[in-house]
Amino acid sequence: MLNGPDGKVVNLTATMLAALPPTEATTAYRSSKGIEAGVYKGVLLWDLLQAEGILDQDHKTALRHVLLVTAGDGHQVAFSIGEIAPDFGNRPILLAYEMNGAPIPDGLRMVVPGDLRGARHIKDITSLDWR
Repeated sequence: MLNGPDGKVVNLTATMLAALPPTEATTAYRSSKGIEAGVYKGVLLWDLLQAEGILDQDHKTALRHVLLVTAGDGHQVAFSIGEIAPDFGNRPILLAYEMNGAPIPDGLRMVVPGDLRGARHIKDITSLDWR
């Protein structure tokens, strides 16, 4: 679920996300289980927020916000809008629905290419909250 400004709520499903422009990323990161690697397919966070009309057209206003991502186990990570904005950080952070050509069995997953540790590769996402 994406909780946007002014009470806007969007139900996020793999089918809904697949209707947006897809992006693939190959990543490898260190987790408590060792090195994990895969090819992920999903939607750029920036593209999702734009498609849902969440982003303010004024860049200065948009930069005041973060997206707080919560997993089923309560793990949370905040991503700044400046980090994902093409005109600023331009980080290709994905909300993935496939891994290695198959649906992700534990729900949607955040994929952060370039992170060497897996703490921001959140799985079993339950909500994204615009703040």
